[in-house]
Order: sequence, then structure tokens, then C-alpha cells
Amino acid sequence: MDAATVSGNDNDTDFTTSIIQRPTIFFRNPDFNFGQIYTGQKVEHIYKFENRGEDILEIKKVKASCGCTAVVLSDNTIPSGGTGEIKTTFSSGSLIGNITKSITVSSNDPGTPKYRLTISGEIIKDLIINPEHIDFGSVSKDEEAIKTVTIKSQTEHDFKINKITPSKPFINASITEVKNGEYVIKVTLKYRPEIGRISGGIHLETNSKIQKKVNIPFFGEIAGDITTYPKKIYYGPVTKGKELTHKLYVKINKSNIEILKIKTFPDYISTEIVEKKEGKDPHYLIEVKLHSDAAIGNIGGVLELHTNSETQPVTLVRIIGEVE
Repeated sequence: MDAATVSGNDNDTDFTTSIIQRPTIFFRNPDFNFGQIYTGQKVEHIYKFENRGEDILEIKKVKASCGCTAVVLSDNTIPSGGTGEIKTTFSSGSLIGNITKSITVSSNDPGTPKYRLTISGEIIKDLIINPEHIDFGSVSKDEEAIKTVTIKSQTEHDFKINKITPSKPFINASITEVKNGEYVIKVTLKYRPEIGRISGGIHLETNSKIQKKVNIPFFGEIAGDITTYPKKIYYGPVTKGKELTHKLYVKINKSNIEILKIKTFPDYISTEIVEKKEGKDPHYLIEVKLHSDAAIGNIGGVLELHTNSETQPVTLVRIIGEVE
């Protein structure tokens, strides 16, 4: 019985030791804030850690969130009492504002198998552009559309714009004034492309060491004699036998323009003019009804607006959805 008792005590001792002797990963500073950097710049930081456990610590994997890379500089196995290092590189790219990125360190520490590190800070621009995008709004074919943009550098005392290239042929951009390092650029919609939405960018090449190239987006809409809102009618998924109604707003941009007739396809879609306003803010409000006898399947419909406009005698509005 004495031998059996001793054997039992040995097993208990081995079991207790196996619990106590485990690795423990510890970072004194798991959260790093880099303060402020300019867009496009990179930040490097080294996180130092310790193995405060009694067993060997094994770093199995280091995974960084988008925009970061992380590598273990030391060995992947750290003895008890040993230290290690993980190097992280954060690339700001085109990000702006306050950011927080994470690095996950996976190890054989049973208490913290996944240790989360963070890198945070604020990303600011070198070039101050006002406005940051150009909105031409709704422009008729007879209107002149001109917008002004100012741009200056926060770091270059002798800031220069070397080249301006609009992405579309119907846009012209030129420098009209330079004062105290601030450029004034006039952006003109030279001629009218097809009726509908327009978008693109003004590409600038500068002597800024931080932002050598920059793009100023522009957008707007070339309005004809009439403009429809929305551009298409979407019913979404519709239960068979259900009747639905949407409204179509038709803005009249030129005097004496009238809707002469409306055609729809397929025949389970009908329309009714519920409002017609003349004088100030002339428009039509049209009720577009999907009837209960609509066939199962995709709705590939179209609404035709026939007007007395020479430039827009027929305007098409797509009707989409699915009857289930």
C-alpha cells in the first residue's frame, strides 16, 4: 500500500507540474499610436514581448489587418524568460483621418492563444484642395458650367503644379491665379456630351514630395429638355398576385415641353399622370403600376415618354424587378 500511495503522489505531482509549466506571452506596450503622418507615408514599429511562463513559447502565426505587414524578427520559439520582437510596417496609401489597425499574434499560450496588438494614428493630407470634388449639378445643353478649385501645400514653400490633365475631352482645366503658394484652377465644361450623368477626374502632377500626383473627381448631369427621377424603376422581388405602385417624377427643363403620350411594356404595367405643374418648377408626376396579373419571372419592362422636344422626342425608363 505504501508503494501504491507513493505512485499516486508522483502522478499528482506530474499532473500539477504540467499545468504550471506553460508559456505566457506578454507585451508591455501592445498599443502603438504614431501620432500624425501624411497620406502616402509609411510607419514602422517594433513590438517587444516576453515569455513569462515556465515552458517554451511558440509563435505560430502573425496576421496583420489591411494596410499592414508584420514579421517576427526574433526566433519563433522563445524559452522561459526570453524576449522576442515583431516588426510592423503600416502603409497609409490614400487613407485619410483617424485609423486603427490590428495585428494578431497566435501562439501556444493557452491563456492567450491570440494576442491582439494595435497601431493607430491620424493621416493628414499635404495638399489642401477646396473643394475636394467638383459637382457640376444638373447642367442643360445651353448653360455655361464653370467651377473654381484652390490648392496649396502644407509642406512645400515653393509649391508648383507642373501639369493638369482632365480625364474627359469635354472638360478644360487651367490655372488662373497663383498667390502665396495657392493655385486657383478654373474647370470648365467646354461642350455638352450626350444627355445623362458625367464623371471623371482632374489629374494634377505637383512638386510635392508627399503627394506628387493627385486626382480631383468631378461629376454632374447633362440635362435635356426633360429629366426623369429615378432613372429606372425597381420593384425588387414581388410576390405573385401582389399589386405595387411607384412614382416617376419628370422635370421639365425647357418651356413649352409637354408629354404627348406614354407607352409601357409589358402590358401588366400601366401609367397615370397624377400631377402636372406649369409655371415655376414645371413637372409631371406619373404613377407606374405593376398589376397583380404580372407573370412569374424577371420584369424586363420599359416606359416610353413621348414629348414634343426636338432633342428628346422619346425618353426611355427601364422597369426591373422579379415576380416570385
